[in-house]
Amino acid sequence: MSDPVVFCEGLVHIYRSGTLEAVALQGLDLSVGPGELVAVVGRSGSGKTTLLDILAGDLRPSAGAVRVAGHDLARLPDGAVEEFQRGIGHVRQRPMDNLDADLSAAENVELPLVARGMSASSRRQIVHDMLETFELSSLADTRPARLSGGEQQRAALAAALAPRPVLLLADGPTAEMDSATADRALGAMRRAAGEVGTTVVLVTHDVQSQRHVDRVVKIRDGRTSTETLAARDELVVLDRVGRMQLPEHLVTELGLRGRVRVRREGGHIVIEPADESPRE
Repeated sequence: MSDPVVFCEGLVHIYRSGTLEAVALQGLDLSVGPGELVAVVGRSGSGKTTLLDILAGDLRPSAGAVRVAGHDLARLPDGAVEEFQRGIGHVRQRPMDNLDADLSAAENVELPLVARGMSASSRRQIVHDMLETFELSSLADTRPARLSGGEQQRAALAAALAPRPVLLLADGPTAEMDSATADRALGAMRRAAGEVGTTVVLVTHDVQSQRHVDRVVKIRDGRTSTETLAARDELVVLDRVGRMQLPEHLVTELGLRGRVRVRREGGHIVIEPADESPRE
């Protein structure tokens, strides 16, 4: 079995400002295999963007293990961070943070290829293909300021995937798109990533994105809580010390709070409010 491209175990990140502390991640576990497309979902403040920033090498974790494409990011020397980041694509939440305002859409897609020392003929072909894939051919000579938010996001995806990174990290890549455009863009992203074997981890609030990924991972309170495989049953994540988070709808439906009773009944585990007597 191939090693995971992304591996996190007990990942913790604490933001500090003076004497104040805010815990964004508190023991998160995650593993993403080669070529897999995973969507990370969760409420605002659940730690999604913090996770992507750590995987991108922009943040150092406070504790825990994190490896990306064989690199131990918790111990990566400062001088090696830039080289590591050249091997991954990172589409940030704000569209204009991903593009050079002084370059056209085509030049933005070409820029990471220049940094990799590709020949002019190879660059032209890749730029042509990526602009076509993301429906931007007619906007090749247009600068970002004259693109819509959705067009900027598609240009950012094209630029991030152009150099064939081992990993693409995308934070809300369809937030500025209407449903039809978002659906096409996600399909294009999946095709482009699949052609070169790029692993994709994207953060999204867009429910329809689940149709384009292999797995949906939900983060709650800074930890992975549930996973859904290819739109099938929701699975609860059990961490390395046996903790798990029950789906919120079950907690509400069963009226669970405070202490609960957990017992084995034949081949099943029964969870019920502690104030109930065990059923015979």
